[in-house]
Amino acid sequence: MVAQLESTNGTQPELASGSNAAFASTNGDVNGVIVAAGGDAEETQKETVPLKQLYEQSTQYNHWRYAQQQLDDMRNKVNQEVVSSIKQNLQDESDLRTAQGLSLDDLPQDLRYLTVEDELTLLGFYERRIVKIFQYWKLPSYVMATAVVYMKRFFLENTVMDHHPKDVMLTCMFLARKTENYLMSIEDFSKVLKSPAESILQLEFLVCKTLRFHFTVHHPYRPCLGFYFDMQAVTENMSKLQKVYERALTLIDTALHTDLCFLYQPSQIALATMRIASKDEAYDFERYAKYKFMSNESAAQKYNSQLLPILEAIEKVLKEDRRCVEVDKLVATEIDKRLKMCKDPARNPDSLLFMKRKRGEVAGDDDDDDDDGGNPDKRVKLGDSA
Repeated sequence: MVAQLESTNGTQPELASGSNAAFASTNGDVNGVIVAAGGDAEETQKETVPLKQLYEQSTQYNHWRYAQQQLDDMRNKVNQEVVSSIKQNLQDESDLRTAQGLSLDDLPQDLRYLTVEDELTLLGFYERRIVKIFQYWKLPSYVMATAVVYMKRFFLENTVMDHHPKDVMLTCMFLARKTENYLMSIEDFSKVLKSPAESILQLEFLVCKTLRFHFTVHHPYRPCLGFYFDMQAVTENMSKLQKVYERALTLIDTALHTDLCFLYQPSQIALATMRIASKDEAYDFERYAKYKFMSNESAAQKYNSQLLPILEAIEKVLKEDRRCVEVDKLVATEIDKRLKMCKDPARNPDSLLFMKRKRGEVAGDDDDDDDDGGNPDKRVKLGDSA
């Protein structure tokens, strides 16, 4: 269903005003350039060439939109690859120790590898920590949201079994402060968060590379403010509308922990949260919808057939997605314990496998081997922090 919705909103722009952005696909030819087709002045035919809206030109629109099935497939693929690789590397480490007559007692046995669901749960826990830290710093919500989105994008192509989410979290937070112009020196940053500066900087290039150096992130906060201003034209109760807006901002914060940022445009998420908040506060959202989107029969038909299903789909996610509820610390701790047992020996500087590969003694073997799954440098396609 998501893929179908994506095809219906593929040309919808993201604007500061919000209201026009969410429904631009119904009047996409409003903004354009009129070009003369040639011939005499009296016979000149005018052709309207639509101009791309600002959001349609963004890297977020062109590179970070997916259907839900695509997200599921990407995460499953990365998870399965790393589990297979760790199994092989553990066997290689065992063989090396056996050949040298060393003990195998400290090698894990019968591991319960993390599933995709386990990974998402652990990521959700650390995403909430990002929120709390930025709230302590009293920075704007969009700065916090940028850090969370960076982390979500990173773990689309990586796994927590390769890079611990706490380490990635700190790097994404430091990077977000820079890209959103709330600079903090690495010395002060590491001192406040009591983490070595080296570990934060070590992952920075890998994170940037995984993000494809796309640092600008569009969030629903600004479109939501646009809808708030726009709805004042038809409201008779400003105090209630203010409550609707505040409730919508809370819902946007919640939406940040789901996959909505990959599935829909910020203006659509903003409008959906205003619609949900209106229900919660007993505010007449339909009055605004009729005023803005249903000025005539054709516009009403487009609203009901295109935009409304999107708003309902977003509402369903916010009601049903388990990530909307904060992860219990005990659950996260249990998953983290299992994660520590799943450490890849190829990334452990104390392992024989790591030292052997560092010396380059397996370079010839890797060249002759058609399956590079056991080599972390080749398996992690965007780089390696080990």
